[in-house]
Amino acid sequence: MKDEFFRGLHNRSSRFFIAAQEAAGFPFRLLSPPQDRWTTPCRSVSIVIPTLNEEKNIDRCIRSVSGNRHVLEVIVVDGGSGDNTRLVATRSGARVVVHNRPPEDGGGRGGQIKRGIMAAGGDAVVILHADALLPDKNVDRIITLLNRYPDVVGGSVGCRFESSAFRLRIIELANDIRAAFLKISFGDQVQFFRRRPVVARDLFPDIPLMEDVEFSIRLHRLGRQLHLFGNARVSSRRWEKIGFRNAPWVFITVLIYIIRRIFATPDTAVLYEKYYNSNKF
Repeated sequence: MKDEFFRGLHNRSSRFFIAAQEAAGFPFRLLSPPQDRWTTPCRSVSIVIPTLNEEKNIDRCIRSVSGNRHVLEVIVVDGGSGDNTRLVATRSGARVVVHNRPPEDGGGRGGQIKRGIMAAGGDAVVILHADALLPDKNVDRIITLLNRYPDVVGGSVGCRFESSAFRLRIIELANDIRAAFLKISFGDQVQFFRRRPVVARDLFPDIPLMEDVEFSIRLHRLGRQLHLFGNARVSSRRWEKIGFRNAPWVFITVLIYIIRRIFATPDTAVLYEKYYNSNKF
């Protein structure tokens, strides 16, 4: 019953949630200087997928988006996989780019994503994790949103975990609220944006950890962001491996990062090593 309640919240009309975000942000827009407006229509999307040893997941990930009429290309940026990730991705129709630099020198997921963005040619870019699936209609919704709201530079779709555990329903709801009203989205919530202004201003950070948080903050300076309360299907393997203790770790780490960046540029390479050495999965 509880699970159905949370599912019901997520499946309501996206127009209602967008209107709520519009209303919540109206007072702040009155106090802010006018932001850019992009009148060039968005017709095509480049899907950028960072990978590392994802041969078991990459085929279904690519196939979840490759049939959409707006998808111009699927770019898999591999960080030096030791399995057959690159071979499977190529056979699935993706263009594969290798980016295996060390985390402290533009490597890691942030570096991979930035490399993919620079190689992309679509009007919009969608960042999709290799263990996620993006249902076809979400790409259409992204295109519709960007064309309907010329002052919106990007945003996030929203994700649903594959597991039916009630705790994960709570995390989904908390993620939606954060992305919609604080404008800070995570990578597994499927971030999207207009490609040209992001490339022109070199906005995407090539850092190994917190690249999604940093990008959300930078993107907010460029234009408005909207969250779609969508239904990208995301693997729950990390939560199953680490347990619910991952939630406070993420919250505390993000909070520390945001506070530190006020005074100086945080050393994300150190955070990267700490996270992946203590949370192996």
